[in-house]
Amino acid sequence: MKLNDVLNEIRAKVGEANLIRSCSGPGCRVDMRDIPRERVVVDVDMAFKAHRRTGKKCDRILFYDSPVQDKLVVVLIELKSGTFKATDISAQLQGSADFAAGLVPKGFNTTCVPVVFHGKGIHMEQRKILRRAKVNFSSQRFSIRLNKCGAPRNLASVLARPGHL
Repeated sequence: MKLNDVLNEIRAKVGEANLIRSCSGPGCRVDMRDIPRERVVVDVDMAFKAHRRTGKKCDRILFYDSPVQDKLVVVLIELKSGTFKATDISAQLQGSADFAAGLVPKGFNTTCVPVVFHGKGIHMEQRKILRRAKVNFSSQRFSIRLNKCGAPRNLASVLARPGHL
């Protein structure tokens, strides 16, 4: 199955009404510059309601074809303009990782990048917890990445970090 077909299958499974164009949200801008145009952005709140899912969830899930490797990239995005608890963030990202895994065809080559975009500084203790936290996706464990809301190329710079694509 081609990656384009996979993106179309994900669109169909999620439902067009639950898709949006941007990863930004209230109080937190995510710069989509340098992200492949062929992509799917899921508004997770709307998708959870539509699919009658409950539990913790992040704000956005971005799916796109990696320009570097022949794999589908699944980006779990949590937007935080204020203070937060790292343990809540981990649970939200994991809840959405479980949802996203059900959208990807079995056996398809994927990678996952959990990201928190934040507006304010992160308390040192919360930062430590986030550094140790992992998100499980397709039998792999992924570290949570951080970047600031509104920074130029904030999404592209997180995705370009070594070991992610």
